[in-house]
Amino acid sequence: MTGWEAPLEGGSLAAALLRAADWFNDALLTRLHDAGWPALSRGHAQVFVNLGEDGSTPAELARRMGMTRQSAHALVRDLAGLGLVELVGHPTDGRSRLVRLTDQGEELVGVAVATLAEIEQVLAGRIGTDGVAGLRTALAREWGDPPSGP
Repeated sequence: MTGWEAPLEGGSLAAALLRAADWFNDALLTRLHDAGWPALSRGHAQVFVNLGEDGSTPAELARRMGMTRQSAHALVRDLAGLGLVELVGHPTDGRSRLVRLTDQGEELVGVAVATLAEIEQVLAGRIGTDGVAGLRTALAREWGDPPSGP
């Protein structure tokens, strides 16, 4: 048994939140692929979640996603190869480039938002609309900074 198995079985809130995020992510990525979109990974999905409205530098994406710049660049290259994002010159920093959605990427985001609403309805059918509303309320509250060590 690993250190993670006991909390997973014992009802750890953190483990439950991770499983819930995986449930949504897996449902979304499967439905998108079934609808004809390219097979995307969870890492690819995180690029879309963390991409600023006007674009983001790969370094900003890496920081937001908690990964190395090299890993973020690899995900961006994958998505650019699929025609979903593009790298363009930064308007105020000639040394940087911005990652932005292409028209096809914008379309994918629109489909993903609609698909997530459908998935949420499935969840409401399983745990009730009050359960979904309670989750939304609790997760939308300000949690403050993460607690520091001892």
